[in-house]
Amino acid sequence: MNKTGSLSNLRILDFTGELGPYAAKLYAGLGADVIHIEPITGDPLRSIGPFYKNQPGNERSLQFIYYNVGKRGMVLDLGKEKAREIFIKMCKNADILFDSFAPGYLDGLGLSYEHLSAVNPKLVQTSITPFGHFGPYSKYPGSDLTCSALGGFLYLAGIENDKPVRISDNQAYRMAEVYAAVGSSVAALFAQRTGVGQYVDVSCMESVAMALETAAQCWDLEGKLRRGRGKEAGTATIHPCKDGFVVIAAIMGKNKSMWVSFLEWMKAEGVDEWELFDNDDWVEPNYRESKKAYELFCNIFERFTMKHTKQYLYNAGQSHKVAISPIANGKDLLENSQLIYQNFWKELYHEPVKGSIVCPGSPYKFGSLKWRLGNNAPIFGQHTAAVLVECGYSHEEINALDKEGVVYVAKP
Repeated sequence: MNKTGSLSNLRILDFTGELGPYAAKLYAGLGADVIHIEPITGDPLRSIGPFYKNQPGNERSLQFIYYNVGKRGMVLDLGKEKAREIFIKMCKNADILFDSFAPGYLDGLGLSYEHLSAVNPKLVQTSITPFGHFGPYSKYPGSDLTCSALGGFLYLAGIENDKPVRISDNQAYRMAEVYAAVGSSVAALFAQRTGVGQYVDVSCMESVAMALETAAQCWDLEGKLRRGRGKEAGTATIHPCKDGFVVIAAIMGKNKSMWVSFLEWMKAEGVDEWELFDNDDWVEPNYRESKKAYELFCNIFERFTMKHTKQYLYNAGQSHKVAISPIANGKDLLENSQLIYQNFWKELYHEPVKGSIVCPGSPYKFGSLKWRLGNNAPIFGQHTAAVLVECGYSHEEINALDKEGVVYVAKP
């Protein structure tokens, strides 16, 4: 951190696409100079929706805009020798390089970490791939879905014998990117103190497996395949209400004090047949897992929840120390009083679409470091010329490189 309260002394090269951009974005939010490098064909994320006002376009992908806001952008064709020379010059002054190329791709171009670190011994290169660069799966193609499946995430999300469930968006990718950002920070700090950089290998599959809590250990120690607890009465179960759904953990394990709080709430509300909850059978997990208990719980509790909104249920439950929560949709999140109080949502005016876009703000708050959303996500080739000038190229040389297709320079 420099004296301005930001990471502006760090230079990050971000050569990622659909997989990887959030890692560098976390640095951009703290003021680091992040240069997003695109292939001559463009970042594939530009063609992935949703798009601003549902109109596809190279500069209208909401994902591209969000993940690349605050970064500078340049376009480089690594298939050409002159482009590889430019890339090496850029790495010479970089602290961290993020890439999501298939294992062996950069090596085949003569751009292995050994070659790059010879030019810049302090360079940290972090590669984010589906399965990492080593092991029997390393050469396999992968996607967020396959990484979520192989990492156990899909199975864990289902209940009983129901089929596995995929959460929307690319959650496996996001997990890997967060681990990549953390690992790169540790490696960069080590490099600053010792002058020695290193190669950081991040696997999406491994990152997903890290997020499964005790799923593997439950099988190892108890011989149980752990899944969601969606049909154990009152134990992390989902129920309809007047305007959506709520989730409740009225009891976990044999925690009777939780159940007592739930009983007191049901009694205070005058819920019909609440007395049927007032016996010690409900403290036993085996009973709650039975079909009879689940159907009885739903019958009594849902007659009550269907009369009220999820906000009422949340406030009333919290006042009785019951762990109940609304299941929020996008509208709920934008209107959430806690997020509004924290000024979490930020508005970005994106010049290419002549309109404003609401984006999530800081994922953390610091005492000294200053977070910012940053400028527009770069248009295709917007900062190519400026980056090349920083690398020592003249305007004549830049024009020649543009004409040869080595780079692409955005035209005014």
